[in-house]
Amino acid sequence: MRWIRGLPLLTLLLPVVVLAQAPSRGPARPRVVAVKSASLAPYASFLAGFSSEARADVTEVTLEESPTEAARVFKSLAAQKPALILALGPLAANAARRSLGGDVPVLFAMVPYHEKYGLEAPHVTGIALTSDFGPELAALKALAPAAKRVGILHDPRSSAGSVTQARSVGSGLGLSIVPLAVESQERVGEVLEGAVGKVDGLLMVADKTVGNASVVQALIAFSAARRIPLVALTASQVKEGATLALSPAPLALGQQAGRLANRIIHERVDPGALAVARPEGLDLSFNLTAAKKSGPSCDVALEVLRFAARRDFAVKVYE
Repeated sequence: MRWIRGLPLLTLLLPVVVLAQAPSRGPARPRVVAVKSASLAPYASFLAGFSSEARADVTEVTLEESPTEAARVFKSLAAQKPALILALGPLAANAARRSLGGDVPVLFAMVPYHEKYGLEAPHVTGIALTSDFGPELAALKALAPAAKRVGILHDPRSSAGSVTQARSVGSGLGLSIVPLAVESQERVGEVLEGAVGKVDGLLMVADKTVGNASVVQALIAFSAARRIPLVALTASQVKEGATLALSPAPLALGQQAGRLANRIIHERVDPGALAVARPEGLDLSFNLTAAKKSGPSCDVALEVLRFAARRDFAVKVYE
């Protein structure tokens, strides 16, 4: 063994080796707690997209179907003070708004008809599951170029704003919106019969009065009988017989939420100052059998595919 001024060379090298192997520690990443209303496959896809974009460590909590239990969970989370609560689904979003103080920001997503839950709060923002009607009306126009009048079955007490927005968007596409107002499900048949000959297509909106299975079936039956296209809200409604629908893709929605979370966490943007965002990534569902009623099936399908390609929408086809 070699010696240097009375010390073994090995003794001098040991500290160097230890220091070289010591792990380097960077700053701790912010913590996001994703609270799910249930264990659903779309939530899993959403979180995969969120985790790919958010610059944070994500932990998951799944609620039981109990508002009392949800409140208890959020009380515990409030004491931990995470950088952000990501609330997925109605139960989680409602409990987060009610149980968390303004010092914990909340981002909600995957909440159908979010308007009816009153989720507005200084520390809350989110991403809607519906667009501004621009893609839907453009898809209807691609499917039925001769269409001029689009009927919207709705309850004015909850969806007057949606009709106004659709009118604004439709005017730029040469489409006029025909409001089909109904305040109870019992009058749906009567209102639809009154629309015969007055509409060239139908557009569904997220409305709690008409947003149920029986009304959807009435709209599908009316569309088929009058041979006019029906733009629905979900792929399942297209599978049942609606002509087409544009619905958010959970993975893309999660990526959008991740980017929004970065603004809130890293740029210190106040969630209450952010309007609820519209979904950016959409899937187009298309019912070939229903579309045949609008014209030659090959021509109709080709136009829908061209429309989807221009917008970079993934396409699901049903018969």
